[in-house]
Amino acid sequence: MSLAGILLDRLPGGLRRGIRDRLQDWRRRRPAPHRGLQQYGLPPTQVYPHGSNFDDCLRAGSGRRLEGLVIASDTPVASLGSCFADEFASHMRAAGFRYVSAESDVFPASANWGRVYTIPGFRQIVMYSTEADIPVAVERAHGRYFDPLRDAAIGEFDTREAAEAAIRTHRAASRGAFVQARVLIVTLGQNEAWRDHRSGLVWARRPPDALIQAEPDRFAAQPFSFEQNVEWLADTVSRLRRLNPELDLMLTVSPVASFATFCGVDAVSQSMAGKCVLRAVAERIAETLPRVWYFPAFEMALAYNPYAFTADNRHVKNATVDRIFALLHGTVVR
Repeated sequence: MSLAGILLDRLPGGLRRGIRDRLQDWRRRRPAPHRGLQQYGLPPTQVYPHGSNFDDCLRAGSGRRLEGLVIASDTPVASLGSCFADEFASHMRAAGFRYVSAESDVFPASANWGRVYTIPGFRQIVMYSTEADIPVAVERAHGRYFDPLRDAAIGEFDTREAAEAAIRTHRAASRGAFVQARVLIVTLGQNEAWRDHRSGLVWARRPPDALIQAEPDRFAAQPFSFEQNVEWLADTVSRLRRLNPELDLMLTVSPVASFATFCGVDAVSQSMAGKCVLRAVAERIAETLPRVWYFPAFEMALAYNPYAFTADNRHVKNATVDRIFALLHGTVVR
């Protein structure tokens, strides 16, 4: 052991652990060149990167995963999804790409879908955009009419007739957006929603209190299983391809946590459980369906965490270990 190591081991435990974390920060900024494991036949992309090599390694690996998908400046691109999808839309527009805009939207999406958080919500949008006989759903609360299949931010209406007319206009524009697009970027955001047991629909938002109180057995918040999501997303892709055979899809998972949960007592754990399901679903669909790719925005935000991980980007820092065990002692250890 080096002299520095001997001296470090003689320091009090808390100070020693803190210094080791600071050394990890220094190593993160100055990692050795990223290499594979030749003895196992592994190229660099198949070995977890240390420190600031992270983005370069992920870029190389993603280049292979995204092979065949091309977005040129004149490629018609549409996007849909959760709040992180706004970032894609804003970037594509600001960078001068040919971003599809079929109607004005409260958010920077290609049609006035509002934010679309769940896979069943996405499926319902594609269904009403591709099938003429999908009934127009209109709900009423506090004297105003609205579309339960879209984000509340898209607006409410004074009369049922006005709501129905606006919904039909939107559905035509939504269909147009999917037809115009050559690439559709979909950001999967959450894995729970409110189901309407009477209609079978999944609402885009929590039903208003007045409706829940008037019909308490009608609505229930629920998470969705891996199997349900895979089936629904595969069906959605199939419907889109029948409408637009030239359409390519790029899936992402939003790194933004759910603000709240109606399906568990712990929003943090429930949100991460949902993200893990969505990530696994995206992997399955990208592996099994042609011309569907996965882009690792989720990993870029969460897997590279200088505050929690040591310089190898895998093991957690001493300070993080201390936080974990403080939580353990504050809950189950007596």
